[in-house]
Amino acid sequence: MSIDIVKRWEREPLVAGDTRKRMIRQAALLFRAQGYAGTGIREVAERAGANRGVIYHHFPGGKPEMATEVMAYIDGMVSPGIAAVCATQEPIPAMRAILEAAKLVMAGGDQPAGCPVAAIALGAGSGEQALRSTARAIFRRWQVPFRECLARNGFGESDAANLATLVIAGMEGALILCRTEGATDPLDRVAAGLERALKP
Repeated sequence: MSIDIVKRWEREPLVAGDTRKRMIRQAALLFRAQGYAGTGIREVAERAGANRGVIYHHFPGGKPEMATEVMAYIDGMVSPGIAAVCATQEPIPAMRAILEAAKLVMAGGDQPAGCPVAAIALGAGSGEQALRSTARAIFRRWQVPFRECLARNGFGESDAANLATLVIAGMEGALILCRTEGATDPLDRVAAGLERALKP
C-alpha cells in the first residue's frame, strides 16, 4: 500500500480555521487510542482546540455523525491504497504491503495500536446499528481489490473470497495483539502465515 496515501491521516496539513476536519482527525486518533465508547464528543472538541459550542454546528447528529465521518475519512485513504497495490502487484507482495502499511500507520508512532473503524464497530451501542452497517461496508470494500488480485492470479472464486477476508481479518486481529503486546511482531507473524496460505 502506498505509505504516502495512508499516512495522510496522521500528517495531512489543516488550515487553522478548518475546525470540522480537525475534529474528525482528533476523533479518529481518540477512537483508536481509547475506543468509541470511551471517547466523549466534548473531549474531541477540546483536543481539536474547538469551542464546545461548535460541536453540534459541525455535527448536528452528535457523536454517531462524527463517527460516520471518521470512518469515511479513514476509508477514503485506506481504500485507494489497497486498490493501488492490488492492481499492480501479485497476491503475496500486495498482502505484505497492506500489512506493512497497517504496521506503520495503525500500530506505529506514539498512539496505541488500533483501527478507528474497528473501534467504532466494537463500541457502537445497541441503538447505533447504522455505524456497524457502515463499518461492515468498509471492511467488505477493503477485501474487494485483494479478491480481484487473487482471481487474476489463478485463484478460484471461493478461495479468493475466503483469502481476501482472511487478510483483512488477520490485519484487524493482529492490531489487537499489537496493542496487548506493545509491539508490532503480531503483524509480521500474520504476514508470514498468510504468505504460506497464499502460495499455490
